[in-house]
Amino acid sequence: MPPEEFLIATLFSRPKYLTLRLLTLILVGWVLVALVREKPVVKTLNGWGADISAMSLSVIDIPKGLLQSAIDYSESRGQMRSRIQELEDRNLILSARAQRMEALAAENMRYRAMLNSPVADDLTMTVARIIAVSPDPNRHLLTIDRGARDGVSEGAPILNADGVMGQLIQIGSSASRALLVTDSQHGLPVLNNRTGQRGIAEGVGQFNQLLVRNLASTSEVTAGDLWVTSGLGGRFPAGYPVGITVGTTTSADAAYLTASLEPLAKLDVESHVLILTGAESE
Repeated sequence: MPPEEFLIATLFSRPKYLTLRLLTLILVGWVLVALVREKPVVKTLNGWGADISAMSLSVIDIPKGLLQSAIDYSESRGQMRSRIQELEDRNLILSARAQRMEALAAENMRYRAMLNSPVADDLTMTVARIIAVSPDPNRHLLTIDRGARDGVSEGAPILNADGVMGQLIQIGSSASRALLVTDSQHGLPVLNNRTGQRGIAEGVGQFNQLLVRNLASTSEVTAGDLWVTSGLGGRFPAGYPVGITVGTTTSADAAYLTASLEPLAKLDVESHVLILTGAESE
């Protein structure tokens, strides 16, 4: 038996050499590992392992990156939505303020128009605000915020910059009720400003219509004629605009003519009126 075979057989066959056998195996293992590491195939496998590990880390990082992006997008979207809501709220406030300014400017213009209107020349005037309107559709009544303590009296005419609106019929200490010319119980002495034809403009319960009835069939009345207060009766001073002729009708027996007028004053849209005091007929 060759010496090296004898040595190996002796080491692995005798119990007393067990420790030596283990040490020999460990030494041989180290040598084999060292030799294998230097092989190209192993280096290639190690490189693949590194690449796979890197890819694995990258794949793991993808959901993490997507999650972070989603969180960032959600926060950005929330901030943007909050900013948009803030701007919308601010725009609403500014719009309300602008509307208020426009309303005040329009109200100021109405005041100027009424105070500069020739309707109000040479008369004592009091500006009043309309605070209530009759809920009865068959009555054209207003309540204004001026009364006896403001120097107004029953029968005083009310008007705006365009023309006659009506007259006061009930006076309280701080408020009064007015009857509009379009109320079915109101009649106003008028005359045709072009021809001098006299008549009574009666309300018919419509804000856009007055009727001058019982005119002679031979009366010269044409569309567009201006009718003004005549001053008869002593309630309304003469010469103040009332309405414009928009049409005429003839009675069945052709004896009488009825003129239909459109009131000049916008009776259903005004918020303020002028009260004339000290008015005298001419």
